[in-house]
Amino acid sequence: MYQIKRTFIAIACAVGLSGVATAGPVILGGDDLTDHGSRSDAGANLEGWLYIEKAVSNVLSNQTRAGTLTHDIVALGSAALAPGVYTSGNAGGAIASAANVLGKTVLFVDGNAGITSFFADLASGAVNPGMLWIAGNGADNDIDSDDGSALTAAAAAINTFGASGGGIMSHGSGSDVYGWLSALLPGLSNVNGCSSGGATLTAAGQAAFPGLSNMNIDSTAGPCHSNFTGDFGGLTTLAFDGATPARSYIIGGGAGTVILCGGENQPPCNPSTNNVPEPGSLPLVALAGLALLGAGLRRRRH
Repeated sequence: MYQIKRTFIAIACAVGLSGVATAGPVILGGDDLTDHGSRSDAGANLEGWLYIEKAVSNVLSNQTRAGTLTHDIVALGSAALAPGVYTSGNAGGAIASAANVLGKTVLFVDGNAGITSFFADLASGAVNPGMLWIAGNGADNDIDSDDGSALTAAAAAINTFGASGGGIMSHGSGSDVYGWLSALLPGLSNVNGCSSGGATLTAAGQAAFPGLSNMNIDSTAGPCHSNFTGDFGGLTTLAFDGATPARSYIIGGGAGTVILCGGENQPPCNPSTNNVPEPGSLPLVALAGLALLGAGLRRRRH
């Protein structure tokens, strides 16, 4: 199980924050592993689809949404296939197969109007999923520009969902997929460029995806297309590509996320305390570092 936790409340108290909020797990990839996987005749996920299964299992095991879930997974940008159909090279087939193996439910939401309506329902409480899964744009039945514009417009709602303990997972590259990212993590960018040959899971990635091998995320499975640069906040690298120097192409953070003061859906900063970050100076989804591995958490300071 992905145990990414850090004793951060003491730090919050030391700088005099008025409170903290705990958010859910996040896994972001510059991959199109939706396109590079399949399902065996025996019903097992293979190659990239096994990565999706492991990642979804991790996220759902660590989400902390309050109340009864109406759906385990909301697949944004994919239409549902017929029951029991898991077409290779199809993003909807990939998430359906992962959910089937895990015994989880999926609500498929496709198109600008559908995505916009879903986030309205989420705000009203009509739906209460455990995680949002963004289909990426490297396969059939995935994110297009209409979907992307709706996701970008929903950046604040995605932030609210994550801050409430909901899990977030995404594949892909470019503004259609990650147009919402800078609104949540102002210092983080998804940029073109990725070499899957020689890609490797980090120690954190191995902990996050037990039973997964490099062959499930490297060129044996298929190419990757983008990487992440800038200030990761509390996110950490789960997989490096094979370039020199290596680039972070799958990143994430687990349960126990602490969101710092001053941003939307975050506790206010204490203006009388020295060295308190200004509102907006920290990522809105700043995740706790890997205490298990001793990794340090980088914080943006005013």
